[in-house]
Amino acid sequence: MPIRLFTIPFSEESQSFHDDLILQFCTNKRIHKIETNFFTRHGLPYWTVAVHYGQILSEEKVQASGGHPSEEWGLDDQQKALLIRLKEWRRESAAQVGLPVYMLATNAQLVAAIKNKCMSLEALKLVKGLGKKRIEQYGAGITQIVRTFYQGS
Repeated sequence: MPIRLFTIPFSEESQSFHDDLILQFCTNKRIHKIETNFFTRHGLPYWTVAVHYGQILSEEKVQASGGHPSEEWGLDDQQKALLIRLKEWRRESAAQVGLPVYMLATNAQLVAAIKNKCMSLEALKLVKGLGKKRIEQYGAGITQIVRTFYQGS
């Protein structure tokens, strides 16, 4: 299993560690495990992140996960990878609450979130079939993944 290491210096300006690079890297990967460690070097704080991941998600994985070509019309290759990432999030989230995946969001709704670049809960209100309750419960997960994808590319 491949591992990618990130070492990120602490930013005095923002008073945080910038994890944008890690989030962008993880967008189209199957993440198995993440290990973190904080250390200092020459008095400066650093954060090291080891990401254990599977192969880059490909279009075949979309088909294997139940994707249909009609759902993907108009999506470029990177957006198809984002769709795979959203489907993985949906599968994991649905398993945690014991619901079928379509109860969180349908494939068509995920595609609409990608095409409409839904980076906020307000933007998700424009996706047909996503009601107030589903947006409140699951919208943050969807928008965080979409936001990371579009702001990182």
